[in-house]
Amino acid sequence: MLLSGPAAALPESVTRLIQANGIPADSISVVMKRVGAPKALINHQPTVPRNPASVMKLVTTATALNLLGPKHRWQTDALILGHFQGDTLTGDLSLRGGGDPWLVIERFWLLVRQLRERGLTHIRGDLVLDDSLFDRSAIRAEAIDGKSRRSYNTPPNALLVNFGATSLKLDSRMSRLSVIADPPATTVHLTNTVKLDNRSCTDRARRITLNVDEHQAHTGVLIGGTYPINCGQSILRRTLLPHGQYVYGVFKALWQESGGTLSGNWRYGKTPAQATILGQLDSVSLAEVIRYTNKFSNNVMARNLLLTLASEFAPKPATPAKGAQIIHDWLNAVNIAMPNLLIDNGAGLSRDARVTAEGLATLLEAATTLPWWPEFIGSLPIATVDGSLHRRFHGIARPGRLRLKTGLLRGVRTLAGYAIDPAGDTWVVVILHNHARATEPIGIKIQHQLLQTLFENDPRETN
Repeated sequence: MLLSGPAAALPESVTRLIQANGIPADSISVVMKRVGAPKALINHQPTVPRNPASVMKLVTTATALNLLGPKHRWQTDALILGHFQGDTLTGDLSLRGGGDPWLVIERFWLLVRQLRERGLTHIRGDLVLDDSLFDRSAIRAEAIDGKSRRSYNTPPNALLVNFGATSLKLDSRMSRLSVIADPPATTVHLTNTVKLDNRSCTDRARRITLNVDEHQAHTGVLIGGTYPINCGQSILRRTLLPHGQYVYGVFKALWQESGGTLSGNWRYGKTPAQATILGQLDSVSLAEVIRYTNKFSNNVMARNLLLTLASEFAPKPATPAKGAQIIHDWLNAVNIAMPNLLIDNGAGLSRDARVTAEGLATLLEAATTLPWWPEFIGSLPIATVDGSLHRRFHGIARPGRLRLKTGLLRGVRTLAGYAIDPAGDTWVVVILHNHARATEPIGIKIQHQLLQTLFENDPRETN
């Protein structure tokens, strides 16, 4: 059964663990509290502002769910700017982004198919990309770790197609190496110089090198290094193309595959008021979006959510600062106290973001009384089952008992969410660890030990 008694500092087992590893107790904040109880069971350094890493997504998704509702959907429009006769558009086609965080390639293809079904085959003009709903000049695009090609660093965009990412699929079956870009884009030119060898298949993708050379009309990608023979497929997911070039290249590839032609190039532009809508694609629901966002800790989806809050409830164009203010206003309106909360992009992919364990615990407990709590808790990774926790916390509790969001940056490891005890009571769990060694294996051991103290006296919960 879960521990009971007065509020306490860290359990002795945790104190011994951190002391044995030279980790100062004041580098970690922990709140563990049964929902509805007057005091927290563990209440260690609760008011210290700390970097939350990706548990900041809990703040963004909880606000979006309660302000927009689980059925909220985004729209992506295709509009004609010219004369449409027969199967030919003499003029430009505009793609107007509505901020959809999950416009993956399969759904983008649905928009292409819709245009073909409505009779359009030939576009004698340009593709105009309208992403003006978000203010791109106010969005920080630089990567905090210097790895701008990694897909987790993709900046948000109102016309975010497939997260701007390209999967390079390498396959060495039958003693031959193939490299395929997915999704295909007419604007990416691959050159394969990879050498096959007889080394171990372990970490095979780490021996691949990428040299990216951007040009105005296309991007060249030189793929080098070595890859072991007959080791099957590996996938490198990277942001290789600039945003506009990516959207144009993917659209044109899909358009040509469907039998269409596009004679022009691409440019950014705001859609004129007199443009006629030819196609319109609704997104999946917000309830589905926050599941993808939280379970798989998708940074760019969370950043798009923050900007969506701004576009819905503040003057346009949307900026991250406006979105952050909407969150503060909502917290104040529903009397959820989160002092020292600092939101800059809504994803936690930041060195500046701050939250306190007490503030985050207050939000998580309040969420259990709000209308859309089932959708919110359902969006969290389940330990040993799915998302970012599918390999974590074995041997602590039965599957389904721990539903927690993870966070990880250099020098930051965090965890927040809910524990459900055998009696059906719900506990709020917040662990914020900011220390140089937090990202080492000891950081996971500390989290594991803290969670174990909640269940160690109940043999029914051990595996």
